[in-house]
Amino acid sequence: MPTAGILRRLAALTYDLLLVLALLFAATALVLPLSGGAAITPAAQGAAAYLYRLYLATLALAYFGCSWLRGGQTVGMRAWKIRIERRDGTRLGGAAALGRLAVGLGLVLGTVAGLWLLRPAGGAGRQMAGALLLAPVMANYLWLLRDRARGTLQDRCCHSRIVRIPAEAA
Repeated sequence: MPTAGILRRLAALTYDLLLVLALLFAATALVLPLSGGAAITPAAQGAAAYLYRLYLATLALAYFGCSWLRGGQTVGMRAWKIRIERRDGTRLGGAAALGRLAVGLGLVLGTVAGLWLLRPAGGAGRQMAGALLLAPVMANYLWLLRDRARGTLQDRCCHSRIVRIPAEAA
């Protein structure tokens, strides 16, 4: 099957990020009564705030990991008719899914740190550091345009690929 292009991948990712955001809002609504309705911050709740962040991160990672392991597709991937699989066409295994999550998490953390550093309050050095932290995630997707196998860093590290699903097979 043909590999999925950058626009289809980014569209599916956008769809999934909106779903994960809704999931995290719902998860926060469940624990907000424990804080008396106040924002859950380290200043207000101490170590419990870090447990809350771990809880949210675990939910987000579980959404992607479980979806990839169950059928090779998240909801966004289903909507855009793409699927993740091993290079030989078989389902993604647990180690590959975990590796893909780890590489993706690293890219996300770098992106968040880069965007934080690019805030207007910083000087030129801070702006440069922010841009450097954004470079890997941009290169990850721009690499699709040059790579013969049309894979990202995650695909390379985990021996996987994201393929388009024919309309009749979906």
